[in-house]
Amino acid sequence: MAKPRAFISFEMEDKWARDFLVQHAKDKKNDIEFYDFSVKDPFDSKWKTECKKRIAMTKGTIVLIGPTTYKSEAVLWEIAESNRQEHYIFGIQISKDKTYTVPAGLPSKNVIRWDFSQMVDWLKTWV
Repeated sequence: MAKPRAFISFEMEDKWARDFLVQHAKDKKNDIEFYDFSVKDPFDSKWKTECKKRIAMTKGTIVLIGPTTYKSEAVLWEIAESNRQEHYIFGIQISKDKTYTVPAGLPSKNVIRWDFSQMVDWLKTWV
């Protein structure tokens, strides 16, 4: 079975969470792979074109939810694009102790706490 490819959407202030998640995925016992396309200027027209292509190369999007994610125009655009492409999508609360506002377009039923085994279980449903 092919590894499910995931696009990771996150607010730049939460880059540490993305880095941590990607590091976990490198563990040989996990059959997952992440595709990340971080940018400095998210509203350059070339970025959106490239981002659409990158999302299309994956099965779905993982949204890392931190304190300001819900108001990030780039994250909201990535969620909307993932929905336009009818991809799988789920969110991860990056704090064990706090619950942050879920961004528009991401169903709250698709949001989990930071639990790597649960993340892997979600990814395994991407068939």
